[in-house]
Amino acid sequence: MMQSFIIKLVCSVILAMGVMVEFSSSQKSSSTNQEALVVLGKYLFFDTRLSYNNIRSCASCHDPKFAFSDGYRTSLGADGFSVQRNAPSLINAVARKSYTWGDSSIKTFSQQMQFPLFNEHPKEMGVKNNEAIIVERFKNDKAYQQLFKNAFSKQKQPIHLQNIITAIAAYEATLVSNNAPYNQFLNGNKKALSADAQKGMQLFFSEKLKCGQCHSGTHLSANASTDFYNTGLYNVYNSNAYPSIDKGLFNQTQQAADDGKFRVPSLQNVLLTAPYTHDGTVNTIEEMIDIYANGGRNITDGAFKGNGSQNKFKSKLITGFTLSQTEKKQLIAFLAALTDSSIFKNKNFKNPFQP
Repeated sequence: MMQSFIIKLVCSVILAMGVMVEFSSSQKSSSTNQEALVVLGKYLFFDTRLSYNNIRSCASCHDPKFAFSDGYRTSLGADGFSVQRNAPSLINAVARKSYTWGDSSIKTFSQQMQFPLFNEHPKEMGVKNNEAIIVERFKNDKAYQQLFKNAFSKQKQPIHLQNIITAIAAYEATLVSNNAPYNQFLNGNKKALSADAQKGMQLFFSEKLKCGQCHSGTHLSANASTDFYNTGLYNVYNSNAYPSIDKGLFNQTQQAADDGKFRVPSLQNVLLTAPYTHDGTVNTIEEMIDIYANGGRNITDGAFKGNGSQNKFKSKLITGFTLSQTEKKQLIAFLAALTDSSIFKNKNFKNPFQP
């Protein structure tokens, strides 16, 4: 198998460089094991053998080309059916307080991974009831035998599902990128932002738009008080409800006021991660801005007809605003300055099975 050959080739190079070594009992080092753990996790992240039918990998929904999102409204699972929600970018996800669109209790990568691995309707990876078969694939691969041995040097039988999850989580934690023009500007390079981008930044944080009240910090993700907001995306038949298929935080809390509350996404690399929102129903950044300008989305026909701006559970921060075409252009210039193009050259972000 080509994947196995590539792993063996890369492993031999790494081993020759002394980066990955088999530790004796007197040389075991947690820091070096962590490095080997990340290497293992990277291969597993991009390996389709982790799905029950050898079709999908973690990277199928979190593709480096799209800043570790996938460009679809909602991703396809291994059985060919769409999953419930849009795949968010994993870049800088390690800095987030919670790890799903609608559940505040999921606070680690390992917890989050339970959903794509074990969901059955639809099957995202289809691991449930196929655990032994999937693990056996890696047990029978000599290259993976070495990778697991390097990462879990104290374990006699390291190839099992929990270690697979641990390794992938370790790799996901390394997906950090802070070299966008906006980051450079924050670090003191005042020439990093164009004149339009600087004016757009002023608009973004202004009292007029108030974007910064929900999107704050280095990655313009959720503010300190809460991760979850109802932004007026829906108001089904003006009943103050979101579609029954997905009510966000309400699914966890069963509190009426949480109907339609979803996690605030990071805006880093936002122009690379369309379509937008939890269900991917906003196609462009211009459309997203218009929805906020209107104070919510007004759907004029269909099953979800209703004026989201009038949803009584909508956040009080979503009040609407008016932008001239020039101001809209400036705001988009600022959002473009959140793109870190260095991610396309970062070797850690590349699929190890591709040249």
